[in-house]
Amino acid sequence: MKKSIQFVILTCTVSWIIAGTAILCGLRQAQGPIYLIFASSYMMLPAICSVILQIIHKEKPFRNIGISFKFNRWFIIAGIVPVIYTFVTLGINLLFPHVSFSAAYEGYLSTLSAEQAQIAMQQLAMVPPVIFFFIQLFSAIVAGYTINNLLGFGEELGWRGYFLKSLKHKKMLPASLIIGTVWGLWHFPLILIGHNYPLHPIIGVGMMIIFCILLTPMMIYIVIKSGSVITASIFHGVNNAIGGITLLYLVGGNDLINGITGLAGFIALLLMNVIFILYDTYITKERIITSVIGDY
Repeated sequence: MKKSIQFVILTCTVSWIIAGTAILCGLRQAQGPIYLIFASSYMMLPAICSVILQIIHKEKPFRNIGISFKFNRWFIIAGIVPVIYTFVTLGINLLFPHVSFSAAYEGYLSTLSAEQAQIAMQQLAMVPPVIFFFIQLFSAIVAGYTINNLLGFGEELGWRGYFLKSLKHKKMLPASLIIGTVWGLWHFPLILIGHNYPLHPIIGVGMMIIFCILLTPMMIYIVIKSGSVITASIFHGVNNAIGGITLLYLVGGNDLINGITGLAGFIALLLMNVIFILYDTYITKERIITSVIGDY
């Protein structure tokens, strides 16, 4: 059996059994400290499964799956790209009917209970909106390169590390479709209990798959250019840290439309993928996107 198939079966089976057990034991909502601990642990499973398969195949763990700390400019680009498409998403979001901008955080406050909203308003009033925005932006980037990077590495060592290496004989776009689809589907137990799409958990499973498919080509491209899966974990970390910032400023819409995991985000990600294609085709002329992945 091919390593790629083994990885998919092992990772999904282990992950879904653990998630199913957690749900049966009472984990019903994707919020709160218990869920945060569970979700952080869940992110480690792809890496654990990739190491298990390396041991089974008598390979040295963590070797030859893209781990490199040799710094280059793509380590910076990996953190910048999620910031760009997040704010492009905000602009696109405002083009939708009945969606507007609020510097008073009305949309965010409306999701809280009366007591929580009152506390939040008092805290937010202590910092000018512009200062608060830059604090959030700076904090998201720092988190993306630190704690979120470590958590993202748990997934990325699997998806853009072991899994990508096992598909090195495929062209980049087909490999992106395969990895993105499996990656999105892997999330389904979390989506069903409200992760990212609390109002539409069933439809949210399909939305998450689309979201992951749209993210994957950019992430793989950056991994190949940098020669390191670490850049994917940076990308992943910043994405997770900054994705919710725009939701603070939106009033109206819903979880299927708003933010990077909504329709507005999908449009922004499509545009960003087009930019990558144009860069690869006309600026570097390397044709990485349309070529076989190979060794990098």
